[in-house]
Amino acid sequence: MQKVFLYLYPIKEFMKFFQFRNDKLYDELNLPRPLPILNEAIDKRYRKNGYQIIYALYPDRELYGIEKHDDDKIIYTDITFDEASAIDERGNEKKDFIPKYPNEKMLIEQLGDIDELIVGGFHALDCVKRLGETALQCNINTLVDLDLTDLFFTLYKEKDYFEIENYNPQRFKEYMINRKGNKFTQVQESIFNNNYSSPIYGFTSHNRNR
Repeated sequence: MQKVFLYLYPIKEFMKFFQFRNDKLYDELNLPRPLPILNEAIDKRYRKNGYQIIYALYPDRELYGIEKHDDDKIIYTDITFDEASAIDERGNEKKDFIPKYPNEKMLIEQLGDIDELIVGGFHALDCVKRLGETALQCNINTLVDLDLTDLFFTLYKEKDYFEIENYNPQRFKEYMINRKGNKFTQVQESIFNNNYSSPIYGFTSHNRNR
């Protein structure tokens, strides 16, 4: 049984966006730096459990912030980051920009013959979702590890929630709904159900939980 953990687009533009610009703030706030924890989680959740680790990159960008092991693989999109980004090389917003997405089927074909796919990376409700749903349509048993999407950069700080070695969709759901207290539970549940209704997130009977 071929199992794959696919991490979408670990590039500098995305990784840096979710980190403090001033690195010293981590020390001042007594917070661990996120990237070592992200690498450890990928290793302990997936690499050490028999998953092939694969990173998807834009052909005009390099891997950033990731400790690539010798057995890990890199696949590439059919479009460049410049084509996908609403921001130009000077940091200005492009006028009349229409988002262009990588061909998800082409990415999936590069994974080879697989039985199980776990998806992480950028972004949970956009590219990760699109690829996950395409994989599911290709009859691949697919789940998004929401801990290891862009949400990671907030979740890893939550000592009562985040576990390096494990992801449990039900635990994620309970945390997200209850994190603001009982007063907001009903509102949070409505938001959650709206955001994570797709079967690739593992909260419906059409997908399995890990």
